Amino acid sequence: MDVAQLRSQIPALANQVWMNTGWSGPSPLSVVEAIKNRIDMEAMEPPASMRVIETAREIRGQALQAVGRLMNASEEELVMTRNTTEGLNIVMSGLDWQPGDEIVTCSLEHPSVLAPAWMIGLRYRVGVRIVALDPHDPADVILEKFQAAMTPRTRLIFISHIQYSTGMRMPAPELARMAHENGAEILLDGAQTAGHIALDMVADDYDYYSIPGQKWMLGFEGVGALYIRRELLTAVHPAHTGGRHMESPVTPNHIVPNPATMDKFLGGSGSIPLQAAFLEATRFIEPIGVGNIEARNLQLASRLKAQLRESPHVTVLSPEDGPLASGLVSFSVEGWEPDALDDQLWENNRIVVRHIEHPEGVRASLHFFNTEEEVDQLAAAVRNLA
Repeated sequence: MDVAQLRSQIPALANQVWMNTGWSGPSPLSVVEAIKNRIDMEAMEPPASMRVIETAREIRGQALQAVGRLMNASEEELVMTRNTTEGLNIVMSGLDWQPGDEIVTCSLEHPSVLAPAWMIGLRYRVGVRIVALDPHDPADVILEKFQAAMTPRTRLIFISHIQYSTGMRMPAPELARMAHENGAEILLDGAQTAGHIALDMVADDYDYYSIPGQKWMLGFEGVGALYIRRELLTAVHPAHTGGRHMESPVTPNHIVPNPATMDKFLGGSGSIPLQAAFLEATRFIEPIGVGNIEARNLQLASRLKAQLRESPHVTVLSPEDGPLASGLVSFSVEGWEPDALDDQLWENNRIVVRHIEHPEGVRASLHFFNTEEEVDQLAAAVRNLA
């Protein structure tokens, strides 16, 4: 991996140390050009001209193919969304909940998991069981805790694949197996995974999986994708829908739903410029190889954690190196409020990180374009502040 050459294609890296990809990644020039070119085309030609319509279909189809390669899923199991949370809500609002059903999630979760789970519980009298996790729990302890929370009424395990707060990589394949053995299903928030770690919907037997385009994929906000396992598609009902849900032609005398199409979740048109950017982002990521990216991210994270552990008054909140580690590294510094700490890192060093609330700390997102020198710079800056 030629890191210098890749960095040269991402202009935002020239004047700052970007370690907030877990919020939003800096886009390569090719991605920026893709969205600009599409906007220019749509501005210069009639919006419903044959060329605009045909190229829009091509972009949408190629984007779905790219997502399929990224996730090892078929196009028929995928739909483009606006973001991760929309995908999660499509599933949560589309399942046929019954009073007394149960959802199992965990205490480290992002609000985009906790809020939909809580709202479904409130609306349908569904129980929400929250597994208390420590960021340093090993995989066997995590699995034991989830198994203890499962009951015959458990309908769904609903978690983030990688926890946004600490970078804990949940043992998702094992949790999927646990769910299925208990007659339940699994829904995964993949906000911190696509473009960060290798994904395989088939091998890991996931049921539902939602990803964004703007984080580790380095695309733009406003586009993402949702996977629903083929066998489960007809059981997920669209909370809102449009003509694509119906068999053609749609007339007052012929309204026939097609429950087996992912297009039933498309309430209207999506942004083709954003989908063009997403497609170009996959073209940037794919030649590097997600496996190579994952390995480099873990190396950078290991380097940072080792240095932070040597600093007095610094506590590493993320898991140790191993199967639960990721490119996200969270830490706290004694005597510093997290928001003040990340502000100071920017003011002193032009390092962009973010603060987290649970557990309280600061999070660095280390992606393949970060350098060893940048990692050392952050560690030194934290040591000085500590």
